[in-house]
Amino acid sequence: MKKAILTLAIFGTLANAIELEYLSGDTRLACEAMLCLASPIKPPECANAIAKYFSIKFKKPHQTIQARKDFLNLCPVDNGDSEMVRYKNDILANLDGECSLESLNNRIEKKLLRVDKKCDSQSECIDINVYGYRVNPELSQSCYLLQSSAYTDYSFSYVCDKRYIEDKFWNKGYELIEITEQEYNSLPDNLKEMELNTNKRAYVYYKKIPINKQCWVKK
Repeated sequence: MKKAILTLAIFGTLANAIELEYLSGDTRLACEAMLCLASPIKPPECANAIAKYFSIKFKKPHQTIQARKDFLNLCPVDNGDSEMVRYKNDILANLDGECSLESLNNRIEKKLLRVDKKCDSQSECIDINVYGYRVNPELSQSCYLLQSSAYTDYSFSYVCDKRYIEDKFWNKGYELIEITEQEYNSLPDNLKEMELNTNKRAYVYYKKIPINKQCWVKK
């Protein structure tokens, strides 16, 4: 790993506690994993250490945790530092995956909103399930753990309103609010939508409201 990575402020005290240039093999990889997992911003030099770390996995969770502890304990750090011990043994060893804004924003939840009835001209009806979607507003286990450590730089915030958005709008990427024809004419073309109300034989005018699917952001 390049020396430059150790000078980044995001690693703070943790970087100062580890002298990578004197290490090699799994000992070095263990230290690199501790450094790289301390930040959501990971340079390419982190790839090998992170891949090695998450490749440590067994069928039984307790075996995975112990094996990860054993691996991380190869890194010669000060075990007299209680926060360091917590970071290494209680946080990193219990991660269920990497933590990033991308991974958080890809955790989509689905919920049944209602059941509509659709009837044909013979009055035969069928039930239609209407689902809603949202980006999960809860931190993943990994993000929750990493955000709790003094040795990390994870500080994410959820900026959406947590409601479920009906699937037909979610899939389009925007919702619609009904507006007057005058308001409609004042909008740019990319925010306009209208439809013909066959019962009233008149057009209904809408404004498109883009749906934010990047609900998790860095504070």
